[in-house]
Amino acid sequence: MTYAVNVLAPFVLTSALHNIVTSRVVNTASISAGHSVDLDNLNQEKGFSSHNAYSLSKLLDIILTFELAERLKEKPFTVNTLDPGTVNTKMLLAGWGPIGIPVESADEFYVSTSPDLEGVSGEYFVGKRRTRAPAAAYDRGLRETLWRLWEQQTGVRF
Repeated sequence: MTYAVNVLAPFVLTSALHNIVTSRVVNTASISAGHSVDLDNLNQEKGFSSHNAYSLSKLLDIILTFELAERLKEKPFTVNTLDPGTVNTKMLLAGWGPIGIPVESADEFYVSTSPDLEGVSGEYFVGKRRTRAPAAAYDRGLRETLWRLWEQQTGVRF
């Protein structure tokens, strides 16, 4: 379920909207992103751990973002990803209380609206700074393999 919601859903949503988007696509990843991809265990069916499923899904979000940026570079918008930090969302507040930053201060607003990032695409941000993503995100062969797999799994073609 984590894989479907965190990875396949943004893939499908972006495919549906990419012809009408005119500014920026921002995907939410995490500093907790994993560092490797087991193509035979994307759904984490072997030795399931919710933490590992989340970490893998966030690495895949970064990979998806980088590949989207490459494939859609001729479009009139940019595609970036970020770690939002600890944000006082309803879910966080319900589980742990106000231990993060206000929603209005989250990096999503910066990456989505900052004039400084006009034309910047295919980047990963942590704390409002461009940051090196895990090495797997730069593996073009892996990104292409995953892209074909996502097309097969969703029936979506860009």
